[in-house]
Amino acid sequence: MMKSRSRSTERIAQRILAAAFSAAASLTFAPTALIPAAAAQTQLPPPVSYAPADARQDRIEELEAQLRQATADYEALQLELMQANREITRLRGMVGELAGVNQDAVASIADPDAPAAGEAGGAPLGGGANPSAYDRGAQLEGAYSGAQARASGTLGTLSESQLPAPSMPVRDAGDDFAAARSQLNNGQLAEAEISFADFLQRYPDDTNAAEARYWYAFTLLARRSYQEAAANFVTYLQSYGTSARAPEAQVRLGMALIGMGQQRQGCGAFNQLTARYPNAARNVRDLAAREARAAQCNA
Repeated sequence: MMKSRSRSTERIAQRILAAAFSAAASLTFAPTALIPAAAAQTQLPPPVSYAPADARQDRIEELEAQLRQATADYEALQLELMQANREITRLRGMVGELAGVNQDAVASIADPDAPAAGEAGGAPLGGGANPSAYDRGAQLEGAYSGAQARASGTLGTLSESQLPAPSMPVRDAGDDFAAARSQLNNGQLAEAEISFADFLQRYPDDTNAAEARYWYAFTLLARRSYQEAAANFVTYLQSYGTSARAPEAQVRLGMALIGMGQQRQGCGAFNQLTARYPNAARNVRDLAAREARAAQCNA
């Protein structure tokens, strides 16, 4: 009897322990089961990183430099094309002249006894009334073909003093300067460069000579002729160092020197701007600062 009660007690105890373990297991794993699968797989996006302001500014300046270089290359091609067109026009004129001479030569071969143009009734050149002219014609016939002698006409009988003086168009300094500025404003740097150089040669003492010198140097710089640009900016500063454009010419000189590879001298031109021109305009000071940063003058 005692043994059966003991066994019943053990069974009850085992059931209680099993229930306790089951409850503990449900409490341990229930929170994990309640977490949605989608939430467990969600990942936050990586943090966005921004480049420093100086790096962005350097990139902008690099793109501007590439644009200036592309523009200069385009202007150089325009100048070469213009020169080629002029050469083609000149060659066409020469071909036309040679064609006329060849036609006369063919005509003389086909009919050697035909009278030359301007000879009345087939009379010899100078026809007896003017023996000297006839003798001169005979000499031409001996030295050249008949066609070439006839092509010479009477021009060979005139002295240089008897020839009419060529008429030269009247040119005005103001008109020439305005034309050069118009080319510059229209972006025709190659043509403007030639026009300003011609203006400085023709009118070195004109009232617009200072402006012409500055813009001539400017076009040289834009077309990457750095050495010539630097020389002309130096000439401008020496002659017009107190003019309104002198501060900007100082900065442009530094840019030309940097383009030549003379970084120390170019940086010196940037750094001396405020000392030489303390009242320089804000845009000129900003230009000097940008160019100095691009050239790593303070590195």
